[in-house]
Amino acid sequence: MKKNKLEIVIFVVALMLMISGCEENQSVGNPNGFTTSSPAIELTDTAITASPLASQELSVEAYEKFMKNETKVSFDRFMPKNYMGETIYNKGSEYTLSELLQIVTAYYFESSTNKKIEYIDYGYIDCGKDGVSELAIRFNGMDIYDKDDDSTLVYIIKYINGKLSLCYSYETWARSDSTINEYGYYKSSGSGGASNHIEEYGVIDKDGNWQFIASVETELDINKLTWSDELKQIPQVAETKGISGNIGLKTICFDENAYVINSAEIDNKERFYTFDVYDDNWELIEDENLYANSKYKEIFDEALVPFITPEELSNMISEKEEKVGATAKIKEGSELLWKTLNGSIFTDYVNR
Repeated sequence: MKKNKLEIVIFVVALMLMISGCEENQSVGNPNGFTTSSPAIELTDTAITASPLASQELSVEAYEKFMKNETKVSFDRFMPKNYMGETIYNKGSEYTLSELLQIVTAYYFESSTNKKIEYIDYGYIDCGKDGVSELAIRFNGMDIYDKDDDSTLVYIIKYINGKLSLCYSYETWARSDSTINEYGYYKSSGSGGASNHIEEYGVIDKDGNWQFIASVETELDINKLTWSDELKQIPQVAETKGISGNIGLKTICFDENAYVINSAEIDNKERFYTFDVYDDNWELIEDENLYANSKYKEIFDEALVPFITPEELSNMISEKEEKVGATAKIKEGSELLWKTLNGSIFTDYVNR
């Protein structure tokens, strides 16, 4: 029995010495006792995108080919419509410049003795100020409202994902002044009658998306408001207070479709109203009390037409501009410079 106990003691001591030796050997290779492992090699997918310089070169090359009738443009991104809200081009189709001109001249000159555009000019803009150009192409002499009315049609085209796409279009004529600057900021002003004036603002961002900012319609003859169920009480209440003039109503909308023909939501658009008051020389009277305690405020209150102050209007427009990226630098861009396009290959549709 004693012999067995002695053997057990000897075995335990030997085992402890072996364990101690193993730990010492581990300390030699890893003196701090840290657990080590082979370093992992991580593979990541890096998106390869063209530099602004490369994108610029590809864009300009595509624009030049289009103006030489060597490539096509798509209207799926932004589709021009006629005055009845019907599309002018076919969705899913692409058009060369000559094919585009065939459709444009057939539509605009349908009731005119003129059958050709006077001339085409173009310019490059930098929407969003990102260093990559967009093409602005202008068709002059469109007879939009009358023969030889100096009207124009402007298309803004961008090279996106390997093809040309229309981003926006607008018209100008004798009673409508619309411009787009070098950074894609758009403003338009036009007359809707002797006492009516409309202004619109928008911007095209760096990705080629049209961003509507606001429209402001001013009616200087409040008696013209009788056609509106919502506003007809204004001239009626004003008459009871001995006021028939020197006041203008402004209607503001931040949704572009508010005035679009056949818009399914046209009756549900949110509009805001404010008013201006003028002296006998039609100079604007700037007085905050007009909107807090005056007979003009009483007119709107009694007519049940809620209004905002001009300062509130200005703040709302500024908020919308900030939201869509129409910064001060974008708005202050230079006027677009136009160059005449040689129309020799488009003589079926262009005079020169």
